[in-house]
Amino acid sequence: MTIFKYELKQLKKNIIIWALSMGGLIFLMLPVYIGFSSSGDITMIDAMQNNPLLEVLGVSASFMTTPLGMLSFLGSFAMTAAAIHGMSIAFSSHTKEYTSKSAEFLLTKPHSRGKVFWGKFFACVVDSLIVGAAYIIGAAVALLTIKDISIDWWSFILIAKTLILVELMFVVFGTVAGTFFSNVRTPVLISSCVMLVLFCLSTVSKKINLPILGYFTPFAFFSPIDIAETGFYEWNFVVWYVVLGVGLLLISYKKFLKKDIVFGG
Repeated sequence: MTIFKYELKQLKKNIIIWALSMGGLIFLMLPVYIGFSSSGDITMIDAMQNNPLLEVLGVSASFMTTPLGMLSFLGSFAMTAAAIHGMSIAFSSHTKEYTSKSAEFLLTKPHSRGKVFWGKFFACVVDSLIVGAAYIIGAAVALLTIKDISIDWWSFILIAKTLILVELMFVVFGTVAGTFFSNVRTPVLISSCVMLVLFCLSTVSKKINLPILGYFTPFAFFSPIDIAETGFYEWNFVVWYVVLGVGLLLISYKKFLKKDIVFGG
């Protein structure tokens, strides 16, 4: 608990900035974009028809004209930022003591390595949950301010929550990366590169209609159109999400318990 509280305190400023940014931006942007899509403007409709960008983001032109469709569209971009955020904070959490040459001090304090590992991980989880909650609240308040629209709130929660789920998986990725590559000094850059590769892999999977590729990228786990139609996530991806996340965490945990203290250069 001591490690958890300390790490969470270190993340306090980060949480405030990201929560206000994610919640504020979706609150400001969602009504504007919904207004554009529902205006009936011919130019807007033509732009959405057969648009390759919508295809790779997993939304259709008809779905885009709905409030949940526009939320999904904007959420795709918000998700990339959340992914970088989730992975970078976890990555940094596991590398900062090594790059600052204080790892020996941390690991020789009266805290087991297990407590250190889980304290860092859960602090990053709480950070991601708060940021994700701010995003969902911002989106919900924005939709409530728009008149004459009908919202399936269950589908809204499921679609909006995918941002949290993707961010948490990237927290796991960051934990793995930080555990195995403790001397990396540029976690944000590495996290951005990983996000970009996995995002591109998701778009390729949809573009060439090869679902098997989707299992290698969290961006493909949750299809907003399928969620709106079925009222839940695809069970095969839900199971894979849990197996992948738990498996990577256990591998990282075992590595952390045995790793040597190696200082950065």
